[in-house]
Amino acid sequence: MSKIHEALLKAEQKAEQDSGTSKTRDEASPNGTRVPKLAKPGVTFRALEAFQNEKRPIKIDFDLDPFLEEQYQKLRRRLTPSKHSDVKVIMVAATTHGEGATTTSAILASTLARSGHSKILLIDANMRTPALDSVFEGAPSLSPPGLSDIVAADAQVDTAIYQTNFPNLFLLPVGRPYPSPAYLFDGDPIANLLKDLRERFDYIILDAAPLNGYSESFFLASKVDGVVLVVEAERTQKRTLKKIKKEMEWGQINVLGVVLNKKKSYIPQFLERFM
Repeated sequence: MSKIHEALLKAEQKAEQDSGTSKTRDEASPNGTRVPKLAKPGVTFRALEAFQNEKRPIKIDFDLDPFLEEQYQKLRRRLTPSKHSDVKVIMVAATTHGEGATTTSAILASTLARSGHSKILLIDANMRTPALDSVFEGAPSLSPPGLSDIVAADAQVDTAIYQTNFPNLFLLPVGRPYPSPAYLFDGDPIANLLKDLRERFDYIILDAAPLNGYSESFFLASKVDGVVLVVEAERTQKRTLKKIKKEMEWGQINVLGVVLNKKKSYIPQFLERFM
């Protein structure tokens, strides 16, 4: 055994001991003998384990400064040129975690709702790291019913949709953890659900899992009218974008546009408004 391999094994064992999830650690049985502690059965995805055991808190300031407010108004205008447009169901997704898809989807949904003449549904479709339950006041926790319960367990839609603290804005939480999200979004149940919700709401915004590494978002993208891709300046890799673009073209997915987050500007905002 090489020294490198030994070092990797030691590091793995130490990580397991620190997290308290070592598969080889023993427990005492009632008769005093030692029995091995088995790994928990079921899903082994790290992201899904985190989803089951802890929330991903996120706080969004909806009181936007004038410049940022104007950017979202431009996004609203371009995505929804009229109520007669065919684009009603929009998926928002980043290339990877932390690029701002949840923030973008939440602010976009609230911007649409504040127009006063549209009924908006925001759906948490991120089965990896759901976060919308912590964004809105009075929103339900990560307990069912939710999206996964409706699609996989035939839960009633009316029992899963909640009014947020914004007028005209409603939330459908993620629901129970689901072991294979790709199957959840690849089939008639999700398509039928979106068809039904389309009749109830003017616009539907789905906050989805990152596109790079999670196939379920591509399955979901084929069920919506279009996708808004969220990227982060000086972080999102060019080769990742090319890979995602190629997969979307192969799947004939309609890309509505790209939101660039955290762009650095050295020009004063009052000058940018005239550019």
